[in-house]
Amino acid sequence: MRQSAIRQVGYNPPPGKAGEVEVETVQVLLDRAGRHEFATTQRLDFHFMLAVTSGRATHMVDFAEHRLRPGAVLWVRPGQVQRWGDLTGFDGYTLAFPPGLVDPETDALASVESAYGTPFWSLTPHQRDVVDSLLVALSRLSPDQTLAPDLRRAALTHLLSTFLLRLRGLSGTGPAGALPDAYVAFRDLVETEHARQHSVAEYAAALGYSTRTLVRATQAAAGVTPKRIIDDRILLESRRLLVHSDQTVGRIGSALGFDDASNFTAWFEKRAGMLPTEFRRLFAR
Repeated sequence: MRQSAIRQVGYNPPPGKAGEVEVETVQVLLDRAGRHEFATTQRLDFHFMLAVTSGRATHMVDFAEHRLRPGAVLWVRPGQVQRWGDLTGFDGYTLAFPPGLVDPETDALASVESAYGTPFWSLTPHQRDVVDSLLVALSRLSPDQTLAPDLRRAALTHLLSTFLLRLRGLSGTGPAGALPDAYVAFRDLVETEHARQHSVAEYAAALGYSTRTLVRATQAAAGVTPKRIIDDRILLESRRLLVHSDQTVGRIGSALGFDDASNFTAWFEKRAGMLPTEFRRLFAR
């Protein structure tokens, strides 16, 4: 992942496809958009999924490198930063859809709009059969012009929900909906407020919980303290900005709520094990 500005990529469906899940193969996507579109680091404002059917490659999402092999399913959620690997080394299905497309029940059960949802699956042959049948159905329905647009859109959304719920059942993360409400509300607020708010007590007050309740909820759900969740989210954003932008360390610290560059540098070194400038040199290439 090289040091360059993160390119913002917006949801821009073809004519007549707004509000639908778009389904096509990787190679069709690359040929349609042009391979140059995938040569730089991207931050998407929509959901993007890859389901690999052949070949091998890697795909980096927020500094986690995922190995793409047959049976791999990768989910890049809005706001995450991605960088493609070898564009010629694999094929499969791609799915793109805007936030808020699925119904609230599917959203809650499959953690669709949560930045903490499962990002990657490596499916067994039996699991691949289940998932591939849904992907084939989606890929056949997506270009179908025999249905009225509103009927096609509804049918695609139902199939997408089924696909996402089946993946949720394969995640191995325990019963859906088992996370404490306080934890879910806290982590979602951290996602939006981490650059402005660093205090556990202030998050608790904003959510109407006691600090003790947040501590119990996060320990039960994630095995870490609320402060660790806040710090991890700030650290992720600081890494993104260090590697994918040319902003100074001081400006990055200021954007993330630190009062001066030295405080941010000390904070980052304690948590990352190196200075911000060292991290930038290590990952920028």
